[in-house]
Amino acid sequence: MLRRFCLLLLCSLLGFAPAAHAQTPDAEPVALRTVLQEALRNNPDVESAENNVTIAERNASVGNAGFLPELSVQARYNETISNTDQQFQGQAPESISGARSTNSGADAELSWRVFDGLGGRFATLNRLQAERDAEQQRARATTEQLLTDAALAYYAVVRAQRQRSVLEETVAVSEERVRIAELRNEVGSASDLEVRQARVDLNADRSALLRQEAALESAKAELNRVRGRRTTATDFTVAEEITIDETLTTNAVRTALQQANPVLQQAQAALRAAEQERRTLRAERFPALDASLGYGVNRTESESGFVQESTNYDFTYGLSLQIPLFTGFDRRRQRQNAQVRIRNAELAVSDTENELFAALTQAVAEYQRRLEVVALETDNLQMARDNVEVALEQFRLGDISSIELREVQEQAVRAESDLVSARFQAKQAELTLRELSGTTQSTLLSP
Repeated sequence: MLRRFCLLLLCSLLGFAPAAHAQTPDAEPVALRTVLQEALRNNPDVESAENNVTIAERNASVGNAGFLPELSVQARYNETISNTDQQFQGQAPESISGARSTNSGADAELSWRVFDGLGGRFATLNRLQAERDAEQQRARATTEQLLTDAALAYYAVVRAQRQRSVLEETVAVSEERVRIAELRNEVGSASDLEVRQARVDLNADRSALLRQEAALESAKAELNRVRGRRTTATDFTVAEEITIDETLTTNAVRTALQQANPVLQQAQAALRAAEQERRTLRAERFPALDASLGYGVNRTESESGFVQESTNYDFTYGLSLQIPLFTGFDRRRQRQNAQVRIRNAELAVSDTENELFAALTQAVAEYQRRLEVVALETDNLQMARDNVEVALEQFRLGDISSIELREVQEQAVRAESDLVSARFQAKQAELTLRELSGTTQSTLLSP
């Protein structure tokens, strides 16, 4: 009996005892990649951001920038009813009532701006492309934030699930301890105090397990929300362990931040758009030359007058030169405002860089500290497990009581729980660095 209890306690605290909620072979755990894909597919903010990108991409076209010619076609038809009194020389007067006359025709015109003032259209196209880039980076920022939140929600379930397993194993050991204490009490080798203490410890473990199960259900509900699932079902499992990338370095993250951070890229794109807007306004100070080409058909029919019907075929072409001389200082106002917008965009870039690099410094320090804590907690857990083995041997020999053994058991459980929490916090620090460097999506969803 004693040997069975010792074996159960040793196996549970060394991580070999099966959990009461262990998954069945056909219940595959939900993978992180699946969660992230569902979050991206079902999140309305991501869809809205992608729609804005689509609009910006359509706007960034040569046609919208004014490079392509414009073709227009016009058709017309007019009918007039007239009462006419006519008198020709040497003839008697003539009156015509209800005389109808019609005029119909069609015209086609092709116009194209040949010169627009030293690159105005190119500046417009560059501005539209910069605005498109800004929308793309804004969508990336939304995606990166969502993926970080979804990954944290996923690993929160992993943490809660692992801590529940630890408590389930603790309850199993405490139940066996109560059973042994009761049997020993019956044969007179254990006191009533020892039995009551074993029951108190069991109830405490069961209470802790119930609280942890509630925490696990809450974490799963939050994960369902992030996944975009409108369901109360939480009968799923996730991965057993939290994996941490310990290879991130300050220089690598700093370089990635400068090159790929979507918030910084968005601010830089906004600056480029403001600069191109100023170029467009400068081009408007110069003359603009338009070329046009047209063809028209006009037909007239009349029941009165000398000409009964007439058909004209017209071919026209020409050039139009516009020279801006004075616009009520409006262009001057626009150029001054454009210069202010450029300055604001420069300030936004500088402020964004300061905030990001400060956040990077803090995140790197947090990441390194959390890795050190994980290493310490790992060593602490190993020492706690070693203590369990020694305590079990002493308990078997009768050198310590079950209450002293309980203390060793609690230390091992706390060490296990602390390690799980430490790994979660280290993963949180890693994901923060990923988001700052703009590599969350490429890392978590890489093939």
